[in-house]
Amino acid sequence: MVFVATRSAEEFEQARRRTDAVTVWGLGCHPGVAAAQRAYDADRFASLLASTAYVGEVGLDGTSRAPMEEQAAVFASVLEQMARTPRLVSVHSRRAAAQTLDLIKASGARGVILHWWLGSAGETRRALELGCLFSVNRSMDVSKLKASGVPLNSILPETDHPSGNRGGDPSQPGATLDVEQALARLYGTTAEAVRLQSWRILAHEVDTHGVRELLPPVVQAMLAHARSTSGWE
Repeated sequence: MVFVATRSAEEFEQARRRTDAVTVWGLGCHPGVAAAQRAYDADRFASLLASTAYVGEVGLDGTSRAPMEEQAAVFASVLEQMARTPRLVSVHSRRAAAQTLDLIKASGARGVILHWWLGSAGETRRALELGCLFSVNRSMDVSKLKASGVPLNSILPETDHPSGNRGGDPSQPGATLDVEQALARLYGTTAEAVRLQSWRILAHEVDTHGVRELLPPVVQAMLAHARSTSGWE
């Protein structure tokens, strides 16, 4: 199964016509894409939101050409929609960790997934208090998360292909074994246990947000198996 982020509503509209059995397409408005930020329309975003379980990639980027004030307004609007209509949401926070957390807190959105998080130890602890999860790839130093108190059950593996898994074997979307192995070594468990835990986390988030029916049937079946192996069903 692969969650694929888009950078704009236009990209999402093209992608959602696909019928990939194990691919979940995200509705995005990438903070690093100035054109996407300028084109953001809250009503259009809300309309498209009805057709997906996943929002990504959204957030803030301190290196973007888009003005931070514009980014913050767009991200606040997206988070308000997430608070009203919960979705799995992947958040970008490059060089804007503190402001990202401020906006998450103000919105009341829960279960936000912080993608490629590089916040300080204090900011990481604050993110945990806000109920955030962390998605990690092979290019990250995950030991910093563990040192900041992030438990394994708050971590999901990602590839962030092609940026986050250069040198991966194989280097392709959805190939997270190397990430799982790194997490297993760090947390003193097995790669298989890490993968099972990830499926359980995802199943829990899907159920909490009420988005099960928005997922492809094959993905729903995979999550049902994860629930059964965890003793939930």
